[in-house]
Amino acid sequence: MKLITGVGVLVALLVAAAAAAAHDFWLVPNAFHVADGGELTVKGQTSSRFPTSEVAVTPDRVAEARVIAASTDERVAIVATEGTSLMLQHRPRGVGQRIVVVTVAPRSLRASGPEFKRYMELEGAAELAARYERQGLLPRTDSITRRYAKYAKTIVDVGSGGPRAFSRIAGQVAEFVPLHDPATLRAGDTLSVRLLYRGLPLAEAHVHAGQSAADGATDDLSLVTDANGLLRVPLAAPGLWNVRTIHIVPSDRRSGADWDSHFVTMVFSVGAANAGGASHR
Repeated sequence: MKLITGVGVLVALLVAAAAAAAHDFWLVPNAFHVADGGELTVKGQTSSRFPTSEVAVTPDRVAEARVIAASTDERVAIVATEGTSLMLQHRPRGVGQRIVVVTVAPRSLRASGPEFKRYMELEGAAELAARYERQGLLPRTDSITRRYAKYAKTIVDVGSGGPRAFSRIAGQVAEFVPLHDPATLRAGDTLSVRLLYRGLPLAEAHVHAGQSAADGATDDLSLVTDANGLLRVPLAAPGLWNVRTIHIVPSDRRSGADWDSHFVTMVFSVGAANAGGASHR
């Protein structure tokens, strides 16, 4: 009986690790507006269905968890797990907008060349896989090391008014940076956002955008960044939204891996349409 239990635990751990490796990671706040002096609570959700979570990222995997204001940058006070979610708790000091960012540390896995190509296709990077195949870059060896890391962001308001922070660059390896304030978004608006990789605009990146399933989400939008790393996301309905992408590149030499996968997400809220029409076009 003990042997069966041990094997069961091992299988569960392996399944959880595989799920965490294959899924997106989102930051979902309990509220997008927190009272001045109140506590900010944010869930870290890992799954392939926004904004649900199948497995919790453990605190030891968190390379950084920060709350960024217009002129300050604080470490998140409490990082823990609750059920299938990573939990962040922090009490911001002063009113104003905050960017919450989390970086999940890199982890490595082994795969064959064909398995790696299939992995790219399953993760929504089929176009990138096809491009690398045309360029002769896709591996054909029996075994490679692929490494993955995850970069998540959300934006909340503390109190009334105060300085805005949405345009600050967090400095993650890869991140979305909105060009106008997400707090003002309404159904019918268009969100303009720039995708950065190592601080520079990432062109021709395939990005997915969509609503929460609870808000009546149907098919995700499939978009591509322009030469300046920009994309425009039409927001058809109110509710919880996300943009996400995966950027897969050959690893630096002597880095210990052959390929790096960078999962990137940003979560924001869209309000009901104004009587006078949308505010951003």
